[in-house]
Parts: sequence; C-alpha cells; structure tokens
Amino acid sequence: MQNPPTTDASRLAELINSVMGTVVIDMQLNVQQICDTLIAARPDYLMLVNAQGQIRFASDACQDLLGLSGASLEQRTFDSLLVADDRHSYQHFMRETIMPLAGRSFSKLGPVDLRVKVSGEADPEVFRWVALRVASVDLLRGSDQQHALFFFSLMDITHREQEEERILRQLNFDALTGLPSRYNIMSTVEDHIGIYGEKTPFVFVFFDLDRFKTVNDALGHRIGDEFLSSICQRLNRWLDDAHVFARFGGDEFILFLPSVSDLEEAKTLCLRALDLMREPSDVAGYTLSCGASFGIARYPDHGTTIDALIQAADTAMYHTKSLGTGGCAVFDESMNAERFSQIELEQEMREALAQQAFLAFYQPCVDLVTGEVVAIEALARWQHKRRGLLNPRDFLALAGQAGLVAEIDAQVQRSALQQAAAWREAGSELLLSINCSSVQIESADFLPKLESMCAEAGYPLDRLQLEITEQTLVRQVESAASNIQSLRAKGVRVAIDDFGMGYSSLTYLRQFPVDVLKIDRTFIQDIQTLAQARVGVSLADAIIAMAKSLGLALIAEGVEYSAQISYLRQQACDSAQGFLFSEPCSAAHMQHLLDKGSFAHLLAEAPPIEKR
Repeated sequence: MQNPPTTDASRLAELINSVMGTVVIDMQLNVQQICDTLIAARPDYLMLVNAQGQIRFASDACQDLLGLSGASLEQRTFDSLLVADDRHSYQHFMRETIMPLAGRSFSKLGPVDLRVKVSGEADPEVFRWVALRVASVDLLRGSDQQHALFFFSLMDITHREQEEERILRQLNFDALTGLPSRYNIMSTVEDHIGIYGEKTPFVFVFFDLDRFKTVNDALGHRIGDEFLSSICQRLNRWLDDAHVFARFGGDEFILFLPSVSDLEEAKTLCLRALDLMREPSDVAGYTLSCGASFGIARYPDHGTTIDALIQAADTAMYHTKSLGTGGCAVFDESMNAERFSQIELEQEMREALAQQAFLAFYQPCVDLVTGEVVAIEALARWQHKRRGLLNPRDFLALAGQAGLVAEIDAQVQRSALQQAAAWREAGSELLLSINCSSVQIESADFLPKLESMCAEAGYPLDRLQLEITEQTLVRQVESAASNIQSLRAKGVRVAIDDFGMGYSSLTYLRQFPVDVLKIDRTFIQDIQTLAQARVGVSLADAIIAMAKSLGLALIAEGVEYSAQISYLRQQACDSAQGFLFSEPCSAAHMQHLLDKGSFAHLLAEAPPIEKR
C-alpha cells in the first residue's frame, strides 16, 4: 500500500520535530493542526531558510509562483531562484540586515523587491516580482548564527511592478510626441554631469517655437498637436543618435548634445534645425510652418547644474526672441545686464534678512466638493527696496549658493505661523501649508526648531502641512526620511509638491511616508475648454489613479480655467489651488477671501462632463 502524499503542514511538522526533538501536544491542538491552520490562512508563499541560504522548507503553493513544488525546492539555495542581477541586493540585505540579528527574535524586516525565475517556461528570462520579508524563527533557544533559521514570506507583486513600469514610461516620455519628458531629460543631464564632471564640456540648447500659439488659437489644439508632433518627428529623424531631443513642456524643447563642445558647431546644428522647421507641413488640409528661437549654453562655462544650464540657455533664447527674427544665440553675462550682479544681490539679501524683508504671501487651497477653503499655503516673497516684490525664482538659486536658504525659510515660516495662529484665534480652523527646502529637511535639529516656532506662535503642530519637492529629497535620503517620520509622528502632514516633475517620483513614494500629492500644473495646463476636459490628460489620469490606490490625498496646482475644475472633479481630485481662485496674496487680502466664505460659485460655473 502506497504512503499518503506529504503535505506542506506535515513536512513543516517533521522539520519542527527534527529540530526540537519532540512534538508539543496539548489537549486540543498538535503541531500538525497548527501548521495546517497557519499555511492555509496565508496569502503569501512561505519558506524556511537556514543561515547558509538553503531552503529547508517551502510550501507547495510556491509551485504557482516558481513552477516547482515545495519539496523540490528544499535543499536549494534561495539565491539560485533569483534573476542574476538581483542576487547582490538579496545577499546585501541578508548580510547587513538579517544576519546581525540571527539568534534573536525579530518581526518581519523588508520588503526587498526581487525577481524570481519561473521554471518550465520556454523563455528562460521569464520572471515574477516578489516582495521578500524576513522574520526570525526561534526553534532552538539560544541558537547562534550558524544554526539560525529564518522565515521567508514572498508576496507576488508582479502586477504592481508592471503598473509602475507603465506609469514610469508615462513620466519618462511625452505622450504626444514620444520624446523624452522634462523629468527624463533633467535626470539624463544630471547623470551625465555626475559621471563625467566638469572636465567634459557639452552643449545644452533650449528653444521654443515662434508664434505657435497663433496656430492653436486659429485652428484649435487638435491641429496644433498634430503640427507639433510632425515637427518633432521631422527633427528626430534628422538628429544624430548621440543627440537627446526632449520636450520640456508646451512648445518648449531641449537639445542635449553630450558629444558637442564647440559652440560654432552647435550654432550650425541649431540653424539647420530651424531650416527644417520652416519647411511647410501638411496638417489636416492646412500648409503650416513655423520658426524657432534657440538659446545655447555650454557646460561648465555657463552653469554646472541642470538648473543653471536651463536658466542660461533660457536667457539666451529670450535674447534671440527680443531680436524678432528667430535663430540662435550663445549665452553670455551681458544678457543679464539688467539684473543686479550676484555679489550686490547677495549683499542685499543679507540686509533683507536683517530687516525682516522676506514675507509670507498666501494662496488658498479649495475643496473641490464644497468650495470651502481647507488649507492655506504660505509662499516666500522678498520686498526688495528697489525692484519691488520678488518671487522665489528671482532669488532662490542665489540664496542656495550663498547658504541663506534655511534663514529665509525660517523667516517666512515664522511669519506664516504667527498669521495662521491669529486666523485660528479668530475661528478659522484651517490647515497651514509651508514649504521646506533640502537644507532644512536634512538638518538634525529641524524638528526641535519647528516645534519651537510653533510654540512661539501658539500654533498646533497637528494643523501643519509640510511641502517638499522631489528635488529636496535627492541629496540626503536617510536624514530626510528620518525627519519626515518624526514629523508625521507629531501629527504633521507631509505633501510632495510638483509631483511628476522630479527625479524618481515612484521611488520617493516608496521611500518616504507622505500624505498628499500635489500634481504639478504642467499636467493640466493644456485643459482650457470643456472638450479638452472630456478628453482628459492620460498622465494626470495615471497620477490620480496611483494616488488613490495608495490612499493619498490629491491637490491640483495651477488651476486657471473652469474646464480644469470639471476635469478634476470628474477624476475625484480632492482639492485645488491656482489663479482661478486667487493669486498668492497678502494676509489682508487672504482675510478678505476668508470673509467671503467659499468658492462654491466657481464650482457651480464648472459644468459636469457628460459621460458618453
């Protein structure tokens, strides 16, 4: 008579018996029953792995994941199941995180996302994504590292990874033209600078199309989009593979020329591109052509960061535009003659700090269901003694170079907290949203300083929202993550500002515990009519869907048109801010807006989108 087939539970019970020597039995349950219940209730795939990496037990459910039965997996090493490129990550995780805890009790550590090979598939490269978590198994009291056993839990996350890959593609490539996106090109240039440094010059070109808005206004956005796409295809076919052609936004584009350092060569290339764009295109029965204005900057002569290169090339482009003939220009300092010298501006910035000349301006955040103001964002402004009120784009880069960002942040935050406390005292239970730079969020004493400012103003921490950009989080990931965790433990909400325009959006959502995503204005700026709202924006759709799946609140920035409200309400976006409601304004004007009650009338003017 044949022996009955072994089960997951019976094999696990045998292993426990072999380790402990006896089966623990009470009046109701034995080890076999415990194991049956345990394994049947788990949604994941289970293994016991020893300190040498050998699988001592694997549930038969693993066959659904790996194509191999639990019994056939036993005695194999776990890393032999992995795609080769992921073995180092696994080994590092075990060596640095798990093995130092061997012999002690600990709960699940991880997850580590890994790819496991699928046995029996015709394509040996077929794999599935799993999230690995590890816990201790204290079967032998006082066991040392050599005899330790670890409980491996594998959760199949293939579908999630595929969805993230799809969204990452949308983040990396422009939906209309197929060109690399702003996010993509900024990351590419930064990586190039990081690898090759200042010893390897290259040319960076910023350009936009002349009078393209006329095409959109006269013929409509559909024809404008077709025309834009045809121009991009023409240029892309002509450009060398070594040149990177990207869409920065709207009708603005970037040419990154990593193999070109000669400015005359770059000018020749730009003028040839201009000739190509001026050649007529047939679009929907119309014969169209356009010019362009090019601005050229060279690394490291005109900037050593992506932001500095964009600013230099953009300045040169507007110099070209001012001539009114199209063409190209190479950046030089004389183009900034109308601006103060950096030394003079830095000195004035230090004086402004001493004179409390950095102010908080305010912009309401409006609930898209009720029209009520639910939060107020505080934004930095500089009341310059001769140039008037300046926005951060006019002084923030220099402040960073001068090491003054943290002081400016603190001055604006202190002012905003005092004003918010006064509004709260008057009965306005609003959330105050303040911006935070990398200098602050990386600082070890950031939380005590913030608590001190709140106490001084009499404003509760749990009515505060901190806004940080993805760029803010790039430099010191660990210190930023630690401070964010501490803030959230105190009740502070954390928002990612300008989401989608940073370096690795999805990565940061994994690494940092956040509550809110603020969708950058770029993703909805092309929605200006109800017809455009009905079509929607695929990338904005994806971001909203992802945020909902992660349980995050959503705020849309840069709302200027009623049609954008229609679109956002259809997508169940939580709230919005932008010029449609109010430009950033003084505390007195903000008080006037609060006295008016709500913006429900603007929501009423935004017609719902009819379902087809």
